[in-house]
Amino acid sequence: MTLKLRVNEGRENAKVYTTDTIDFSFGVVEDVLNIIDFDKISSKTELAAMILKSSKQLKPFLKDLFTGVTDEELRTVKMSNIVEVFKALYNYAIEELGTVAKNEKN
Repeated sequence: MTLKLRVNEGRENAKVYTTDTIDFSFGVVEDVLNIIDFDKISSKTELAAMILKSSKQLKPFLKDLFTGVTDEELRTVKMSNIVEVFKALYNYAIEELGTVAKNEKN
């Protein structure tokens, strides 16, 4: 799975960070899961609000996920792009957990 984080310069994309593997520390994942309750999110607006409330905890997560991105660059990323990253991570997690559960039944 490839995730993309678009860093902006004005209205233009200045740089795109990508990651093909999801390899970050359990502590950061735990922090994110404690902050974002996907069961209570019914819209992109609610997800964006949760992300904004937890921005200080999410910066280390995004920096682990997208190697090389700086705090200054993260300040230029559009919220819609961060929301898309988290939606993709959520979908990936659900898919992977479903695969694990299916394999354990067999």
